[in-house]
Amino acid sequence: MKLVINSSPLWLFACLVCAATFPAWAQEQAAETLNLKMGAPTAPSLTNSVAAVAKNPDLGQIAMVQQYPKPETLTISTTQQFFYTDNVFFTEGNPLGSSAYLGSYSASYVPYSLADWTPRITLQYGMVRYDTVPSGDFDYETLSLSSQYLFSEDQTWSWTADIDVSQYTAPHDNNHAFYQEVVYDNQINKVIPLSNHIPLFLIGSYDLAYHQANPDAFDRLDNSISFGLIYHPIPTVTIAPFVRPSCRIYMTNTPVQSERKDFNLSEGIDVAWQPVKYADLSADFINANDYSSAGGQSYNQSSPGVSLTGEVKFW
Repeated sequence: MKLVINSSPLWLFACLVCAATFPAWAQEQAAETLNLKMGAPTAPSLTNSVAAVAKNPDLGQIAMVQQYPKPETLTISTTQQFFYTDNVFFTEGNPLGSSAYLGSYSASYVPYSLADWTPRITLQYGMVRYDTVPSGDFDYETLSLSSQYLFSEDQTWSWTADIDVSQYTAPHDNNHAFYQEVVYDNQINKVIPLSNHIPLFLIGSYDLAYHQANPDAFDRLDNSISFGLIYHPIPTVTIAPFVRPSCRIYMTNTPVQSERKDFNLSEGIDVAWQPVKYADLSADFINANDYSSAGGQSYNQSSPGVSLTGEVKFW
């Protein structure tokens, strides 16, 4: 699959940058919002890596080999999230805050799998609506092709490769597509049990991702390192703090940026409760700081939220 992205004329891009109704660099804020609220290594996603051991501590390390679940062929899921952000458009000065709603709906299909390899196709649709800043509202559609390979016999080393094709539209402007991107992502993950007596795990990962964007001013290469803890005080509750430093190199020079490089630091904590097998109720807090070499593009953003995630699996 290939998505062809055409470059916009410089004069048109300059007009977009200067538009009073949409703050500078706001095209990318939609993708950044999802990266923070759905891409952070929060409790439900991290728990998938260690569920077999955490929920069967008496079995020891062999549980990761003998009880690693076979992926279901079809999974349908939804996440309904309510959160607050103190910086809707990720701006350096005069930030706008708002409560918000994020609803996402996805279906993933596993055509074939082995004990150490799982390919997956995922379709996702979602929407973000801000209470006091409706100009920031957006919808998105994403097609993901992913492959997960388990390196080690105990399944603590894994490699995930993804190609994500996304489009972001403005719901109050006749669904105008204001931002598109293809993300080529490679991630190496390691799970380390920290105790033989309590379900406590360290998860580390290195992520290399290239973002091919439209407008092409947002083409960039990300290098990220994530560290997270997973702790189960009881089998149905997960506590997961994390920190993720990232270096971002923008590939396209424009009249308003030249050789832009950002250092981004995100940290937060997620607490999740799983009352039934296919549902999670969680609360999270995420803080992000971005330090940019481009004038006026640095920002700070904090976002607490609560969410309900449900899924149905078949075959």
